[in-house]
Amino acid sequence: MKNHYSTSVALAEAGTAAGPLAGRPDRVRAAVSLPDVATEVWYLETAGAIGAVGWLRVESSAVCGTDVSLYQAGLDWPTVMGHHVVGRITALDPDRALAWGVTVGDLVALEEYLPCQRPDCVECSIPGRYRMCPESDLWKGRRRVGLISSEEGSGLYGGNAEYMQLNANSIVHKLPGDLDPDLASWTQPFANAVDWTVNAGGAGDGSTVVVIGPGYHGIAAVAAARAAGAKRIIAVGRSYERLEIAEALGAVPVVNDGGTDLGALIDTATAGKGTDLILDTVGLGRAVTSAAAGTLRKLGRLVLAGLGPVPVSEVDLKALIRGANTITGVRGRSPEAVRQSIEILASGTSGLELVPTTHVPLEEVGEMLHRLATGRGPSSPHVVIRPQPAQTSQTRNHKQ
Repeated sequence: MKNHYSTSVALAEAGTAAGPLAGRPDRVRAAVSLPDVATEVWYLETAGAIGAVGWLRVESSAVCGTDVSLYQAGLDWPTVMGHHVVGRITALDPDRALAWGVTVGDLVALEEYLPCQRPDCVECSIPGRYRMCPESDLWKGRRRVGLISSEEGSGLYGGNAEYMQLNANSIVHKLPGDLDPDLASWTQPFANAVDWTVNAGGAGDGSTVVVIGPGYHGIAAVAAARAAGAKRIIAVGRSYERLEIAEALGAVPVVNDGGTDLGALIDTATAGKGTDLILDTVGLGRAVTSAAAGTLRKLGRLVLAGLGPVPVSEVDLKALIRGANTITGVRGRSPEAVRQSIEILASGTSGLELVPTTHVPLEEVGEMLHRLATGRGPSSPHVVIRPQPAQTSQTRNHKQ
């Protein structure tokens, strides 16, 4: 049975279990997002957990554009959202500890995927392809962190809660124990950016990179290109404040006010020399494919990461062939990209410490999701739910 209580009830009341998984809390405060585009803070009981092999004390749950779009469209059921999760393990089955190479007390990042791991699943049987498992697919099975109903088992399957359960098919990555909390919360979006910019996009020493959209993933992509040694990084967008953040990370800011052809903007920014990579995090459709035809260098790549409103776009096949260019669609990230992300973040060379972080307590999750859905969010795209009671709403810039 699900119970929800006044948010003034202290976490200390919840206590912890002394059963097979010592370290499991009895009741957990969680922000439950509802189908009618509202969010309430509930206490959820953990005794009814199904398949839990461990418990995670959530330190941060970064808000992704996917969260906002799903919330705005209306969820299918009450849900503890949040799929970019970082936390400390408080309880863990010994077999999972051995399999994951972690132990109680470790700081870890979770991936959102909950793949079926059945031997007859084509995607799960290929190393590194679990993110393509139909059961974990965003448009099919939707068995993933931050999307499972809060009416199922404990309901604690997302990061917008003080604790969440770990399942046998959870994807867990160990983090350095002293990694700054706000940098740690970049683990998954930065891994996406590394995969899209470097692994799929080929960015490297001396390359020119154009990033369309200085949002959450666009800013991370600027950081990834910087870490890869790109010689010139160009950020194209409409938000002056976010372009300023991209500029602080080393990008040349280009304002796209809609009045100038995108290809002309890129041509001007590159002094007519073209670019090795265009990464579209927005989904501009024809505008970006047309720009790519005129500005990509030989062997250049167009990487499409944004789901925009135009699902079909014409492509200049002659230009594509003449330039030996590549168009690639990307989603999620490879396990290797997560390892790369953690290594760069731990080294302190990502530059993401320059990005202001807006901290949000559980009581303000609904308000923040609504603000983001209506275009009234903070100037910085890095919005992080901090669910523990002592964590308050604020904006933090590491340079201050």
